[in-house]
Amino acid sequence: MDFTINDQPFSVDQDSLTLEEVLALKGFENLQGVAVAVNQQVVPRTAWKKKSIKSHDQLLIITATQGG
Repeated sequence: MDFTINDQPFSVDQDSLTLEEVLALKGFENLQGVAVAVNQQVVPRTAWKKKSIKSHDQLLIITATQGG
């Protein structure tokens, strides 16, 4: 299955993944401060376990940072 994450191609051998599984594959351990949109629609954190990612989906993953 092929899809994009932050405009970069991403490919997996699996036919189906949840958004939560994609985040784990990308190495996101601490999900505090993370927001995700799939095909330009923000996905609430409560839906990450059930949100299926399909081939050709476009994911945008944003992480909050502190600065000063």
